[in-house]
Amino acid sequence: MSASCYALHMANTRLHVLYIPGLGDEKVRGQKFAVRMWRLRGVRGEVLAAHWADDEAWDDKYARLLARVDELMAEHKNVAVIGTSAGASAVINIYAARKSQLVGCVVIAGKVNNAAAIGERYRRKHPAFVQSVETCEKALQDLSDSDRKRIMSRYAVFDGLIPRRDSYIAGAQNRMVPSVGHAFTIATQITIGAPLFLHFLKVLARKRR
Repeated sequence: MSASCYALHMANTRLHVLYIPGLGDEKVRGQKFAVRMWRLRGVRGEVLAAHWADDEAWDDKYARLLARVDELMAEHKNVAVIGTSAGASAVINIYAARKSQLVGCVVIAGKVNNAAAIGERYRRKHPAFVQSVETCEKALQDLSDSDRKRIMSRYAVFDGLIPRRDSYIAGAQNRMVPSVGHAFTIATQITIGAPLFLHFLKVLARKRR
């Protein structure tokens, strides 16, 4: 293999992770920095905002997010998706739609169950988020046992915003992490906790080769 072909091969086999944050994704400078640092682990991280606070309908957000996934896969890249908080429902929906092509999926402090319990304030301000969780619940029901094994869900010992039952996914790699609080759990997981879930995704990527 020539040097140029080898370089292209390495670029295409390197794991590319799309990271979808939760509500308030217009101010995620710290998260963007943390995701960029994943390159130290041999992972290309890219923040892909849903823009939960705007008036764009969920179906349009979903199409836009999915289009970026398809762009990367058209370039023959190994793609995985990670979502935090509200973004977790979005990545489950994306994973369900492209489960045969995506490497895997990680959700952190994610709201993926119990859409009916979302409060009225969120329903008024973030209707697309509510629709995403409702769609996510249906998507999870249609996943096979093998599909679920390529999902990791990480959640806190105690999260005052999203209970553990709303993050737990039957048949997935569920992991309770030793932290308390919603924002704190996300912050620590995407930094000091990142090697663990990135390793999970890289192992899945190797199995696909």
